[in-house]
Amino acid sequence: MKNIKFLLVALIVASAALWSCDSTDDTDLSLALEAPSDLGLVFNITQDNSGLVTISPSGVDVTSFEVFYADASGESIVLPLGENAQRNYAEGTYPVRVIATNLSGKTTEFTKNLDVSFRPPENLVVTVTESAASNYGVSVSATADYETAFEVTFGEDPVLAPVVFSEGDTVPYAYSSTGTYTITVTALSGGAAITEITEVIMIEDPVTLPLDFESSTLNYNLINFESNVSIINNPDVSLDNNSTKVVSIVKTGVQTYGGVVVPLGGPIDFSGPQNLRMKSWSPMPLGTKVTIKMENSDGTIASADFEAFTTKVGEWETLFFDTTGLDTTQPFSRFVVFFDLGGAPTNDVNYFDDIELADGPPILLPLTFEDPNRIYNIGTNNGAFSIIPNPVPDMVNSSNTVMQFVRPATGPNNYSLVAIVVDQPVAFSATTSFTLKVYSPRVGLPVWLKIERIGNGGLFQEVTSVTTTVANGWEELTFNGFTGSTTADLRNVVIFFDPLATTASAETIYIDDLIKTN
Repeated sequence: MKNIKFLLVALIVASAALWSCDSTDDTDLSLALEAPSDLGLVFNITQDNSGLVTISPSGVDVTSFEVFYADASGESIVLPLGENAQRNYAEGTYPVRVIATNLSGKTTEFTKNLDVSFRPPENLVVTVTESAASNYGVSVSATADYETAFEVTFGEDPVLAPVVFSEGDTVPYAYSSTGTYTITVTALSGGAAITEITEVIMIEDPVTLPLDFESSTLNYNLINFESNVSIINNPDVSLDNNSTKVVSIVKTGVQTYGGVVVPLGGPIDFSGPQNLRMKSWSPMPLGTKVTIKMENSDGTIASADFEAFTTKVGEWETLFFDTTGLDTTQPFSRFVVFFDLGGAPTNDVNYFDDIELADGPPILLPLTFEDPNRIYNIGTNNGAFSIIPNPVPDMVNSSNTVMQFVRPATGPNNYSLVAIVVDQPVAFSATTSFTLKVYSPRVGLPVWLKIERIGNGGLFQEVTSVTTTVANGWEELTFNGFTGSTTADLRNVVIFFDPLATTASAETIYIDDLIKTN
């Protein structure tokens, strides 16, 4: 037991001696450490013009670095040896200061300038798109590499500030007049470096079909001969023509061919409809001849004369010009319009408006289905229609052509109907009434008449209380006492056939001669 105790004491003494030796050595090492040396800074600037800089300090005999960012914040960061810091800078020069510290607390200070200069944007692509809604409108978009934003000026107003936008944005602009303009798009880097593209565009507003003479910016360049011609305010605004501007023409002098040339901005496109329609107002007698022909730009090539005849006196109406035989391969780019061609001047003031290409004559009330040239816009629900020869002409209806409607066997609330769009709004008053000839297979067939706004059936005038009194024979029904909301654009004529009833079998019904009586 004594030997063991001795050994334990000896070990304790030896340990104390070792500890005393280590403490003395540590003090000596601390005194021997040199201050940090060989300091360096590496700046890695991200090449995306974001201003992101990675700051990597280095040195010998260093345990940590305090990096002062040298920007307006006055902030710093302490980094252990081997680590780095990231900071976003604006373009400029920054004296980045580093204080390196070793284990003993000795420090060395070092400063290095950080120069942040952004690279110019690259691969700038600018897209200028013309507006589909207006000849004066454009839109601009752009893409680029290394950009932070874009600016665009449109070249019309020199004091107008550039519009700033981002990639993915589209900037619209509407010019106030025709002309040649320079659009400038600048890609910004976030600093002084920029990339710029200019594009010259020409804003044109050619006179094209349909011609409505409403534009305040277009130059219609009307050419009169043996006549006085001008564009004036519509002297008779009505449902038949509610436009603001029309053309006035008066034959003068002694010649019989006074008229007006209406130039277009380019050749007429005949890929669609080829017939013509034009609104006319004349104080001259019924049956006055109105003539249109087409010419090329200098008048050296001309079409035949196409004629229509007035059916109203002192009212707007739509005239139809059948252009059968027209050589549509010719570059016709202007119209010539005559009133009473060949007749002596009378000082009568005539007006015209809304020249357009059309498949056929306008669809107007009354609806008689007699003109084979008329192309109807007709829709149905729970039924099928066709325009056919009158199957049972009689004293009530001896016309040649009628509409057939086949109503299928259906349940209640089936709303079997036919809808016909007319080209002019239907005017209503407190006394408005209509007549309609109907051939029904039975007595007591309810027939409804509704005239509604296209695209908004909630605006309408309607009569729902008329029923047939004759089976298998023509009779004339009268519709009055219309109810519903009013609007200036009621053009969808809807005829319902027993819409609320259940029918076990199909029914064939004929209708004809829808006439507005007052």
